[in-house]
Amino acid sequence: MSYHKENLKEQFAEIAWDICKTESWQKVNMRRVAQKAGVSNNAFYRHFKDKNDLKAELMRKGFEILYEGMKDVTNNFSSYGAHYIRFGLDYPHIYDLMFGNTDLDMSLYPDLEALSDASFSGIVEGLKAFMPDESDNDIMIKAYNVWASVHGIVLILRRSKWEGKRTEALEWIENNLEDYLKMTTFR
Repeated sequence: MSYHKENLKEQFAEIAWDICKTESWQKVNMRRVAQKAGVSNNAFYRHFKDKNDLKAELMRKGFEILYEGMKDVTNNFSSYGAHYIRFGLDYPHIYDLMFGNTDLDMSLYPDLEALSDASFSGIVEGLKAFMPDESDNDIMIKAYNVWASVHGIVLILRRSKWEGKRTEALEWIENNLEDYLKMTTFR
């Protein structure tokens, strides 16, 4: 097999993205990615040091998609949260890779660590605008509450769908995310 293809690193990342998006990160392996690219297994290691480098690449792309979509969100803080939730519903395996328990040492990927930190920092900054007279400690407490609520509802909605246990309330929440967040988290 030839490994002298142009943009092979990007091709590997795209193949791995597609596998992760439709199946899960656990289904991504170097042999499968190289085979789908039509190259030898060794070609992968000319572009990525190891599987963690590939994981970091997919996480970067996930954060880029998440943040790109937030550019279209109005100045409404609940729209920001709703977009975040929709990302978790639309890209469940990528979301898990980005926010789940990962064994990736983020300090080895400072740009990725900054992207990851920015997701929480965005909540903190958004809250400062809504809570201008509150202490930094109160803002941080609310930020943790918002973080937990947003990530929690993603998991609840996904699980109820997978298990076939959708209630009328959960259907309403998914179809009215901004209203739900205004009623609960963003008070």
